[in-house]
Amino acid sequence: MLKKVLIALSSALVMGQACAGNVMIESIEYTKSVTIEQEKLVLNGAGLRKVVFFKVYAAGLYIPKAVNTTKAVLEQTGPARVRLGLLRDVSAADFVEALEDGLKDNTSDEDRKAIETQVTALIAVMKKIGDVKVGDLIDFEYSPKAGTSVTMNGKVVGANLGAKPLFDAVLRIWLGDRCIDESLKEAMLKAKNTD
Repeated sequence: MLKKVLIALSSALVMGQACAGNVMIESIEYTKSVTIEQEKLVLNGAGLRKVVFFKVYAAGLYIPKAVNTTKAVLEQTGPARVRLGLLRDVSAADFVEALEDGLKDNTSDEDRKAIETQVTALIAVMKKIGDVKVGDLIDFEYSPKAGTSVTMNGKVVGANLGAKPLFDAVLRIWLGDRCIDESLKEAMLKAKNTD
Protein backbone atom coordinates (compact mmCIF):
# COMPACT_ATOMS: atom_id res chain seq x y z
CA MET A 1 0.00 0.00 0.00
CA LEU A 2 2.80 2.41 0.96
CA LYS A 3 4.55 1.63 -2.30
CA LYS A 4 1.41 2.57 -4.28
CA VAL A 5 1.10 5.85 -2.37
CA LEU A 6 4.76 6.70 -3.04
CA ILE A 7 4.37 5.92 -6.76
CA ALA A 8 1.25 8.10 -6.94
CA LEU A 9 3.02 10.96 -5.14
CA SER A 10 6.09 10.79 -7.39
CA SER A 11 3.85 10.72 -10.48
CA ALA A 12 2.00 13.78 -9.21
CA LEU A 13 5.29 15.58 -8.63
CA VAL A 14 6.50 14.78 -12.14
CA MET A 15 3.18 15.94 -13.62
CA GLY A 16 3.37 19.12 -11.54
CA GLN A 17 6.83 19.86 -12.89
CA ALA A 18 5.74 19.11 -16.44
CA CYS A 19 2.75 21.43 -16.08
CA ALA A 20 4.96 24.18 -14.75
CA GLY A 21 7.24 23.59 -17.71
CA ASN A 22 10.39 23.70 -15.60
CA VAL A 23 12.91 20.88 -15.54
CA MET A 24 14.87 19.69 -12.51
CA ILE A 25 18.25 18.07 -13.09
CA GLU A 26 19.28 16.94 -9.62
CA SER A 27 19.15 20.19 -7.58
CA ILE A 28 19.35 22.55 -10.58
CA GLU A 29 16.12 24.00 -11.96
CA TYR A 30 15.78 25.03 -15.60
CA THR A 31 12.87 27.31 -16.43
CA LYS A 32 10.96 26.55 -19.63
CA SER A 33 12.15 29.84 -21.17
CA VAL A 34 14.45 32.84 -20.68
CA THR A 35 14.65 36.21 -22.40
CA ILE A 36 17.82 37.68 -23.91
CA GLU A 37 17.67 41.09 -25.63
CA GLN A 38 13.85 40.97 -25.73
CA GLU A 39 13.92 37.59 -27.48
CA LYS A 40 12.31 34.60 -25.82
CA LEU A 41 14.45 31.46 -25.79
CA VAL A 42 13.04 28.01 -25.04
CA LEU A 43 14.68 25.25 -23.07
CA ASN A 44 15.69 22.84 -25.82
CA GLY A 45 16.86 20.20 -23.37
CA ALA A 46 18.83 19.65 -20.16
CA GLY A 47 20.82 16.78 -18.75
CA LEU A 48 23.50 15.54 -16.43
CA ARG A 49 27.28 15.45 -16.95
CA LYS A 50 28.81 12.48 -15.20
CA VAL A 51 32.40 11.31 -14.97
CA VAL A 52 32.44 7.63 -14.07
CA PHE A 53 30.04 7.59 -11.08
CA PHE A 54 30.41 11.27 -10.16
CA LYS A 55 27.73 13.82 -11.02
CA VAL A 56 29.66 16.93 -12.07
CA TYR A 57 27.08 19.40 -13.40
CA ALA A 58 23.71 19.85 -15.02
CA ALA A 59 23.58 21.58 -18.41
CA GLY A 60 20.64 23.20 -20.18
CA LEU A 61 20.45 24.66 -23.68
CA TYR A 62 18.27 27.69 -24.48
CA ILE A 63 17.71 28.70 -28.11
CA PRO A 64 15.04 30.65 -30.06
CA LYS A 65 13.42 27.61 -31.71
CA ALA A 66 13.40 24.07 -30.35
CA VAL A 67 15.24 21.59 -32.59
CA ASN A 68 16.64 18.05 -32.37
CA THR A 69 20.01 18.16 -34.16
CA THR A 70 23.35 19.87 -33.63
CA LYS A 71 23.23 21.22 -37.19
CA ALA A 72 19.84 22.85 -36.55
CA VAL A 73 21.11 24.40 -33.29
CA LEU A 74 24.18 25.87 -35.00
CA GLU A 75 22.12 27.24 -37.90
CA GLN A 76 20.12 29.49 -35.58
CA THR A 77 21.34 33.09 -35.60
CA GLY A 78 19.60 34.54 -32.55
CA PRO A 79 20.65 34.61 -28.91
CA ALA A 80 21.49 31.37 -27.10
CA ARG A 81 22.57 30.21 -23.65
CA VAL A 82 24.09 27.12 -22.08
CA ARG A 83 23.62 27.09 -18.31
CA LEU A 84 25.80 24.84 -16.17
CA GLY A 85 24.73 24.13 -12.59
CA LEU A 86 27.55 22.65 -10.53
CA LEU A 87 26.80 19.48 -8.57
CA ARG A 88 30.31 19.13 -7.12
CA ASP A 89 33.31 21.34 -6.51
CA VAL A 90 35.60 21.62 -9.56
CA SER A 91 39.02 23.25 -9.61
CA ALA A 92 39.76 26.03 -12.08
CA ALA A 93 42.51 23.87 -13.61
CA ASP A 94 40.12 20.97 -14.25
CA PHE A 95 37.45 23.29 -15.69
CA VAL A 96 39.94 24.94 -18.07
CA GLU A 97 41.40 21.58 -19.11
CA ALA A 98 37.91 20.24 -19.93
CA LEU A 99 37.18 23.39 -21.95
CA GLU A 100 40.42 23.13 -23.91
CA ASP A 101 39.99 19.39 -24.56
CA GLY A 102 36.38 19.87 -25.67
CA LEU A 103 37.34 22.63 -28.09
CA LYS A 104 40.24 20.60 -29.49
CA ASP A 105 38.11 17.47 -29.95
CA ASN A 106 35.22 19.24 -31.71
CA THR A 107 36.76 22.11 -33.68
CA SER A 108 39.03 21.77 -36.70
CA ASP A 109 42.57 23.17 -36.55
CA GLU A 110 41.59 25.79 -39.13
CA ASP A 111 38.52 26.91 -37.17
CA ARG A 112 40.47 27.00 -33.90
CA LYS A 113 43.18 29.11 -35.50
CA ALA A 114 40.55 31.61 -36.70
CA ILE A 115 39.26 32.12 -33.13
CA GLU A 116 42.55 31.61 -31.29
CA THR A 117 42.65 35.03 -29.60
CA GLN A 118 38.98 34.69 -28.61
CA VAL A 119 39.61 31.25 -27.08
CA THR A 120 42.55 32.73 -25.16
CA ALA A 121 40.21 35.44 -23.80
CA LEU A 122 37.61 32.80 -22.84
CA ILE A 123 40.21 30.71 -21.01
CA ALA A 124 41.39 33.83 -19.15
CA VAL A 125 37.79 34.39 -18.01
CA MET A 126 37.50 30.80 -16.79
CA LYS A 127 40.75 31.20 -14.84
CA LYS A 128 39.37 34.45 -13.39
CA ILE A 129 36.28 32.57 -12.18
CA GLY A 130 38.60 30.14 -10.42
CA ASP A 131 37.39 27.11 -8.51
CA VAL A 132 33.65 26.51 -8.73
CA LYS A 133 31.49 25.13 -5.96
CA VAL A 134 28.32 23.07 -5.66
CA GLY A 135 25.34 25.23 -6.64
CA ASP A 136 27.29 27.73 -8.76
CA LEU A 137 25.59 28.65 -12.05
CA ILE A 138 27.75 29.43 -15.07
CA ASP A 139 26.17 30.77 -18.26
CA PHE A 140 27.83 30.74 -21.65
CA GLU A 141 25.70 33.19 -23.60
CA TYR A 142 25.59 34.59 -27.13
CA SER A 143 23.68 37.45 -28.68
CA PRO A 144 24.16 39.12 -32.07
CA LYS A 145 24.61 42.50 -30.33
CA ALA A 146 26.86 41.53 -27.41
CA GLY A 147 28.72 38.50 -28.78
CA THR A 148 29.80 35.72 -26.44
CA SER A 149 29.82 36.31 -22.69
CA VAL A 150 30.26 34.31 -19.49
CA THR A 151 28.38 34.94 -16.26
CA MET A 152 28.69 33.30 -12.87
CA ASN A 153 25.75 33.37 -10.48
CA GLY A 154 24.19 36.19 -12.49
CA LYS A 155 27.31 38.39 -12.56
CA VAL A 156 29.09 39.04 -15.87
CA VAL A 157 32.70 37.83 -15.65
CA GLY A 158 33.62 38.21 -19.33
CA ALA A 159 31.73 40.18 -21.98
CA ASN A 160 32.09 40.50 -25.76
CA LEU A 161 34.66 37.69 -25.90
CA GLY A 162 33.96 36.81 -29.51
CA ALA A 163 31.35 36.44 -32.22
CA LYS A 164 29.19 33.43 -33.13
CA PRO A 165 32.09 31.19 -34.28
CA LEU A 166 33.43 31.24 -30.71
CA PHE A 167 30.04 30.43 -29.21
CA ASP A 168 29.48 27.65 -31.77
CA ALA A 169 32.86 26.16 -30.85
CA VAL A 170 31.83 26.17 -27.18
CA LEU A 171 28.45 24.60 -28.05
CA ARG A 172 30.22 21.75 -29.85
CA ILE A 173 31.86 20.75 -26.55
CA TRP A 174 28.43 19.37 -25.62
CA LEU A 175 26.86 18.88 -29.06
CA GLY A 176 29.76 18.01 -31.39
CA ASP A 177 30.64 14.68 -32.99
CA ARG A 178 33.20 14.04 -30.23
CA CYS A 179 31.18 15.67 -27.47
CA ILE A 180 32.17 15.50 -23.83
CA ASP A 181 29.22 13.24 -22.89
CA GLU A 182 26.95 11.46 -25.38
CA SER A 183 24.02 11.06 -22.98
CA LEU A 184 24.20 14.75 -22.08
CA LYS A 185 24.20 15.64 -25.79
CA GLU A 186 21.06 13.53 -26.30
CA ALA A 187 19.38 15.24 -23.34
CA MET A 188 20.23 18.75 -24.60
CA LEU A 189 18.80 17.88 -28.02
CA LYS A 190 15.54 16.43 -26.67
CA ALA A 191 13.33 19.26 -27.86
CA LYS A 192 9.67 18.49 -27.29
CA ASN A 193 8.30 21.24 -29.51
CA THR A 194 9.79 21.47 -32.98
CA ASP A 195 6.94 23.37 -34.68
